Amino acid sequence: MAKKNMILAMVLSIIWSGLGLIYAGNIQKGIIIAVLAVIFEILFYLVANIFGLLIFIIWIYSLYATYKEVKAVNGEY
Repeated sequence: MAKKNMILAMVLSIIWSGLGLIYAGNIQKGIIIAVLAVIFEILFYLVANIFGLLIFIIWIYSLYATYKEVKAVNGEY
């Protein structure tokens, strides 16, 4: 598998949770995180502000998972 650009992967994850994972090749995990982010955003606007914290947690996890995935794909782990 071709090496992935860490900066591009992290920027994609900053833009939307899960995009960096999809770029890194873990499509299933990336889609699950992206869908969870959409669901929690909808709940944030319609139900309660507590879902904003969950969105932040998912975003941070997405950045961490993207970092680990790109390192693994590039053979650095």
